[in-house]
Amino acid sequence: MGYRHLSEIVGPLQPGGHEQAAAVTRTAVTDWAVDALRGIADGIRPLRAVQHPLGFTCLPVERAGRDGVCVHLWSPRIDRATPTTSPVHAHCWELTSYALFGQLDNRVMEVGDAREGVIPWASLADGRGLYRVLDVRTQKEADELVPTVRFVHCWPGQRQAVRAGDVYSVPAGVFHATDVPADTEAATVALGRLVPGAPDYSLGPPGAGPHQVRRRLCDAHQTAAIARIILRHLTAAACPA
Repeated sequence: MGYRHLSEIVGPLQPGGHEQAAAVTRTAVTDWAVDALRGIADGIRPLRAVQHPLGFTCLPVERAGRDGVCVHLWSPRIDRATPTTSPVHAHCWELTSYALFGQLDNRVMEVGDAREGVIPWASLADGRGLYRVLDVRTQKEADELVPTVRFVHCWPGQRQAVRAGDVYSVPAGVFHATDVPADTEAATVALGRLVPGAPDYSLGPPGAGPHQVRRRLCDAHQTAAIARIILRHLTAAACPA
């Protein structure tokens, strides 16, 4: 049971939507996650976690053609990759994400074409800045980031404050950024469906050059530990002391 099963449980969501899932949905998704993660935590399932270039850890539970299901974890207890770009990116796939625990902000970003040098590089906290669009070409173990000729201004748009039991969606090709408060933990079940021809982009500083970002594969021990972190949160929530 993977993408199709979870899509039926979560149900249709308006593109870019954000809502609290029904109680029956929350129970069903949590039960699915606990069942999937137990085999990983016990070392029965031969799956390896991946450190994503954007700073979270990914457990790729299912890959089936255009569809995929991952469990994402943000945790200060797990080593994170250091991003080489801003957190703003656009997927080549439709995302539906269910929050298992913790809290995060999903921010849809406003992006408009610009001319190089109009506004100097700035962080998102500083407001509007100038960015270069990078084409992300994902390989098996690495991402190739290739600068395009496009420069854009970027500033925060709609904010979605996501809590446990919430579900939200991001259409393919829409720029967004996800932020988890420092020193906290959060996990989501991410459902992705590839959209042929949609871009996979990231925003970097104006002078960004071509470079490669490797996706570090965790070993069996690390992967099991990651699964156990998530399971402890889910079982503690189900069986409070």
